[in-house]
Amino acid sequence: MKLVRISAIWCTSCILTYNDFNEIKEEYKEFEYEELDYDTDQIEEYNVGNILPVIIVYKDNKEVTRIIGEKRKKEIKKVLEELGC
Repeated sequence: MKLVRISAIWCTSCILTYNDFNEIKEEYKEFEYEELDYDTDQIEEYNVGNILPVIIVYKDNKEVTRIIGEKRKKEIKKVLEELGC
């Protein structure tokens, strides 16, 4: 599994959920993680809308879901559990 988090330094929701994402990284050490800044050209390929942060979940190199907006650790874990993680 791979989680790609797209956020911005000016985004209040991104700042509020930063520690939650870091806790997820600690609990799911077997996953691969990538964090990208919304204000860079790197994110163009991800087709991100205007609601941040966005966590894109990949399984076997294929996108399986997106977690969009201010989601706390409990909500993120629920999505991952539903995916069988």
